[in-house]
Amino acid sequence: MLGKLDVFHVGLSVPDLEHAMESIGSSLAISWAPVQERVQPVRTGAGENREEHIRFTYSSDGPPHIELIQPEPGSLWAITPAHGLHHIGAFAADVAVPPGDGLSLEFGGGHAERPVGFAYYTSLGGIRVELVDESRREQFREWFAGAGALKMAG
Repeated sequence: MLGKLDVFHVGLSVPDLEHAMESIGSSLAISWAPVQERVQPVRTGAGENREEHIRFTYSSDGPPHIELIQPEPGSLWAITPAHGLHHIGAFAADVAVPPGDGLSLEFGGGHAERPVGFAYYTSLGGIRVELVDESRREQFREWFAGAGALKMAG
């Protein structure tokens, strides 16, 4: 736990997923879950529906796990300083409820008014928190162990 957050990962936005997996993996002796690639429907906090292409993986080792995200230019996942912390990820019972005072919805899974599966919240101070539906906890454990692909949220 980190405050009220059930933190299980930190996310980094990287320009080259395979290179980051190799360099971080060999430096820290970390192994990786199978790479995921998909077009993810999302809705921004301003109500814009988007289809976002994303490639990502998580470290098999953890918690905490390290998530590596290779976004396309202009993607919502690309909004971060180069090689900087993109977000802190935590499981939550309701991803539509902000994880703290002063945090506002940046974007979430699906095209409905309420985010489905995951949601990203930001603060004026620059912290970004991803909430992941806690009902997906076992699916993540199986994926970390090398089983198949994660089901798409949203």
